[in-house]
Amino acid sequence: MKRILLVDDQELYLTSLAFALGNHFQIQVAYSLNSALELLKGEVDIAVIDIRLDEKDDNNADGLKILEWINLNRPDISVFMMSAYREFSYAEQALNMGAKHFFRKPIDIRSFLAILKEKG
Repeated sequence: MKRILLVDDQELYLTSLAFALGNHFQIQVAYSLNSALELLKGEVDIAVIDIRLDEKDDNNADGLKILEWINLNRPDISVFMMSAYREFSYAEQALNMGAKHFFRKPIDIRSFLAILKEKG
């Protein structure tokens, strides 16, 4: 079973995603940049990362920093990005940096699962 890391600052949303994916993947969760980077040093096959990990900071794009770290240190990890915000520039940047797919929140679980299984 593949190991997936879910990264989002919204605990309730992260809990629901983890529950929905729990029968298909081994799940780990992180709520911040630092906790995500620590977990990424372990066994992870797929990372699903929210672009903005601090809603109070309009310029926040910690998810892109995590993607950059993965590209430099763990290119074996398949990365998927997500966001509830409509900033197309962030989505475009994430895809240009190698993310396999960008999901707009709220995520449709059926298509989410299908894409993770296909591209992960």
